[in-house]
Amino acid sequence: MNGGKQMKDTDWVFGLCKGNERLRDENGVKSHPTQKPLKLIQQVFLTSTKKGDLVLDPFMGSGTTAVVAEALGRKWVGIEKDKKYIEVAQNRLKK
Repeated sequence: MNGGKQMKDTDWVFGLCKGNERLRDENGVKSHPTQKPLKLIQQVFLTSTKKGDLVLDPFMGSGTTAVVAEALGRKWVGIEKDKKYIEVAQNRLKK
């Protein structure tokens, strides 16, 4: 992915999750306070997993890990204790 060379810290610069990517409720309030950018999780997966690998997200939140895993052909298991965020993730995955 990086020409066979080790990636440097400067290669990992991602902006905040905003715009159409930012999930909001019907009142415009952020659905989750620490939603991660899709590109960040995509970069992590592309550098550390292969298609078909299983990814565990023990703090699933808004479901970014699951969305990226499905898009990249990875299997996933998510754990979330807050029912509100489980619903947010389930709705996101339906889309």
